[in-house]
Amino acid sequence: MSYNTALSGLDAAQTNLNTIGNNIANVNTVGFKSSNAQFADMYAASLAGSAGANTTPGMGVATAALSQNFSEGSLQTTSNPNDLAISGPGFFIVNSNNGTPAYTRNGQFSLSSGGILENNAGLAVQGYAVSSQASGTSGATFLNSTSNIIVNESNMAPKQTSQANLVYNLDSSTNAGYAPTVQVFDSLGNSHTLSETFSSGSTSTSTTGTTVIVHISSGTGNSSGLVLTGTLLFSTTGQLVSGTFSSGTGGASSDSGVASGINWGNGSASGTANLVTFNFSGTTYTNSPNGVVSENVNGYAPGSYNGIGVSSNGIIQAKYSNGQTQAVGRLALANFTNLQGLTPEGGNLWTATTQSGPALVNAPGVAGVGVINASTIEASNVNLSAQLVNMIVAQQAYQANTQTIKIEQQDTQAILVL
Repeated sequence: MSYNTALSGLDAAQTNLNTIGNNIANVNTVGFKSSNAQFADMYAASLAGSAGANTTPGMGVATAALSQNFSEGSLQTTSNPNDLAISGPGFFIVNSNNGTPAYTRNGQFSLSSGGILENNAGLAVQGYAVSSQASGTSGATFLNSTSNIIVNESNMAPKQTSQANLVYNLDSSTNAGYAPTVQVFDSLGNSHTLSETFSSGSTSTSTTGTTVIVHISSGTGNSSGLVLTGTLLFSTTGQLVSGTFSSGTGGASSDSGVASGINWGNGSASGTANLVTFNFSGTTYTNSPNGVVSENVNGYAPGSYNGIGVSSNGIIQAKYSNGQTQAVGRLALANFTNLQGLTPEGGNLWTATTQSGPALVNAPGVAGVGVINASTIEASNVNLSAQLVNMIVAQQAYQANTQTIKIEQQDTQAILVL
């Protein structure tokens, strides 16, 4: 019986050594999670019944489980914007080769020739597609179901300027003698400079305040180049009360006017197809230097695709040479009620089981899952020093069980001599 007991000890020690060796081998594997062999003692049914249970030696040891350590590895920055790491709970979701979802902490991704975001095994990363497209992340909305993340790597078409939100301070001590310029884009993506002139008008007789005359000129097109003229009425505290413009949607209660009839003379859209709404809401008239408070002008030149960027909330943006970005999708992360129930599949992948429970899928930063760090990888969580110490202990256990077999062999030989 002692042979079997010692043999079980050898098997357990070998399993422990194999587990430790696997941990050490993956000390540099991105996203790797170490394992720990857990053992349980074995007892045979006693011939003496329950009365003899306390005097019956055990039959040895058996491997009860391999416990997985899902603690977070250290985050290390890289120069690759496609390297992603999760800070906090959760797993990236990929489509495995058999079509079922698999889960990983290794975020070393790249784009396929078709623009599909993939891991280093060519498995498609899952996320939420854009349901309504928008320039940049502001205003983008996403579908609720997950699918492959596809990045359109084609060039961005130009966008004609249609809105210019301009906030200035006009110096009341200089009678608003101010002449800023604003850059706009035509339908072909060519940039143009519009000249603005602000000059003080007469004091309003119906409302205590000051009017400021606005002239906006293109320097091209019609003979005068004038595309919009009007007045801005300010209160006695220098706040904009209203605006009146000679064309477009101006009115007694409006802060904006539509510049119409702009003709750049280069084959781009002109006339009614080239309208720019100027909004001066927030502009002030005070005893402070003339200056730009803010300028928000839409429109841009064409741009070539320059790669992707990923924000902490998982929104993926395509970046272009014209400085624009466009949301192309949002990463999805999965979490589980029982991580120990996940089955390791190799390749830094796990699959869900009935023990782990179904995947709880959310966007990064939502419902307890972590956030994304771009140009970052999560290192293996293997503690090399601890593993080397564990290896020494496991080796000693192996040697001790070998010694048990050796002594048992000597006793057996002694009996046979008798």
